[in-house]
Amino acid sequence: MAVCGFKKTEWLAPFLLVDIRLRRLFALFACIFFLCTSSVAPALATGRETAVIDFQFQPIRPTSAVSIREAVDVALRNYPTIASKRFKLKASMANVTLAKTQYLPNLNIDIQESAITGNRVASTVMNNVSGFDTVPIDSGPVSQKSSMRPLVNNLQGVNLNWLLVDFGLRHANDNFAYADARTARADVNLTQLDVAYDAAEAFLEAVAAKQIILSTEAALQHMRAANVRAKTLVAEGLKPGVEAADWDYEVAKARIALIKAEKNTRLALVGLAEKMGTATADIDIVSDPLVRSPSQIMPTRAIDLSSHPLALLKTAEIGRWKAKQIVLDKAYRPHLWFNSSVWGKGSNDGVNPIRPVGGGALPQVFNYMVGASFSFPVMEYFPLKAQKRIALNNEMAARADLNLAMQVLEKKDARARVMLEQARKIADETPLLVQAARVRELKVSKRYSTGLTDMVSLAQAEKALAEAEVEDAVAQVEVWRAILLLSYAQGDLKPFLDIVDIVEGRASRK
Repeated sequence: MAVCGFKKTEWLAPFLLVDIRLRRLFALFACIFFLCTSSVAPALATGRETAVIDFQFQPIRPTSAVSIREAVDVALRNYPTIASKRFKLKASMANVTLAKTQYLPNLNIDIQESAITGNRVASTVMNNVSGFDTVPIDSGPVSQKSSMRPLVNNLQGVNLNWLLVDFGLRHANDNFAYADARTARADVNLTQLDVAYDAAEAFLEAVAAKQIILSTEAALQHMRAANVRAKTLVAEGLKPGVEAADWDYEVAKARIALIKAEKNTRLALVGLAEKMGTATADIDIVSDPLVRSPSQIMPTRAIDLSSHPLALLKTAEIGRWKAKQIVLDKAYRPHLWFNSSVWGKGSNDGVNPIRPVGGGALPQVFNYMVGASFSFPVMEYFPLKAQKRIALNNEMAARADLNLAMQVLEKKDARARVMLEQARKIADETPLLVQAARVRELKVSKRYSTGLTDMVSLAQAEKALAEAEVEDAVAQVEVWRAILLLSYAQGDLKPFLDIVDIVEGRASRK
């Protein structure tokens, strides 16, 4: 091979000295890398977990007067716990992508330029000496004399390692990442159910508190009317003067009861705003649809609760630990690697008969290596066995948690069905209670006006009417609360919200 004369001004000449075989070797490595990455591409594209929609936590503010469906929707959009769970789900999905990168080969490129002294003696560095990590490894013949004149050296290398056979370890890691993502997704669904239920429950509590205000205001009006009648009778000499003072006492107690009811209502609205994720917002509620008895009641028969988000979460945790055991089982397998390297060196020490290129700044000799290596972690058997025992016990614990969760769900379902049945019966009776109390109050009031009864009887009749009206208002809300509790126990609030839509007239009756 002819070599042209080298001049300082001809800076491109060193590149023309590269042998054509080296170029072919680089082309071979490029082909190998292309085949490796193309074989991994299908693995990166496939997946058994649906993609997570890009989610940015940006709370929204509700309207001034919210309905129960709007309260639930705002809570699902605003509540920070849901945002936290969703971001954790996105992290687990990123872990799935990370697990798939195991199929890629390792490709390392190193370039080193240095100025070193060439003083060498025959010696070695033992592996158990700390200097093994701090003393650079040098090469070359033993020096005839010591000199501190620096020599220009260079070293370039490309190393490719690809795990060809692992007997299912990477696939097991994929499955474990998928199992972890399924657990995170089930956790998101359970959190959404809890947040929606808490918002709806807080809304019903605010509705009940608001109804108590209306009943208490009505009781206050009755007390004031009785007070006026008593003072009229006292002025006419038909009643002793002490009864006027007694009625002032009763009116004051009714006003205090109204103030307490207003306080409870405002606190209930603050609690609702917190459950909606807008604790600083001043809101009101649209309570009219939920003070009437629902025209449609959910069936109270028992259903299969295995699809409840809590049960799905516990089942996903069992699958996660089973996948972990498979990973540990596959870890005790031999590995077959494809190894290849190409590297070049250069120096201007003047010892090597091959002429230096670029004054030692560019490689003057090249080498390559292609081979395979086989590894087997023999002594990893014992720690892996202990880790498998840990994973197995964790799986058994997760199964026990699932059994406990199913018992809790079955208890909640049975309890909700009983509460719904009894709440409906009470709600059917409370209108009769109010009617009887109103008739009694009217008759006692007439008897009091004619002097046939005393102030105590009339006061008791007024209190009984107020209590009956409060109980009737709360009884209708309790029916809705029982329907909500049954929907929550069965893992889906949609039946409850559908009944609300029917009452509000936004959905057609089936």
